[in-house]
Amino acid sequence: MAIVNIIAENDADFYQVFQYVTVGGAPIDITGTSLEMMLRVHAEDAAAVLRLGTDTGELYFTNPSQGLFSVLIAQGSLVRLKTGDYDHSNIMTRGSQKIKIWSGVITINAGPTR
Repeated sequence: MAIVNIIAENDADFYQVFQYVTVGGAPIDITGTSLEMMLRVHAEDAAAVLRLGTDTGELYFTNPSQGLFSVLIAQGSLVRLKTGDYDHSNIMTRGSQKIKIWSGVITINAGPTR
């Protein structure tokens, strides 16, 4: 499982394409799966401050056979959150199996044009 730390500024959308690969760099086919990502102030907190998913459109498969997907966090969501660090993870569901793609910290900084 990878550690992915993200830095976003709250005056614009955060958009990034990622690729799910093996340790050796070979793409992993994610066709037919779903992705869900949650942000929490602390991982052990009961309530998430933000949820992103393929079912709601913030996580989008750009080329699933090559493991490519994008993450979009709209500026409106970023500006509603306090600046600082949030724990997050990205979970893939394939059938009934849940697989952790990554975990890490997302840092939201103030952007001057908000």
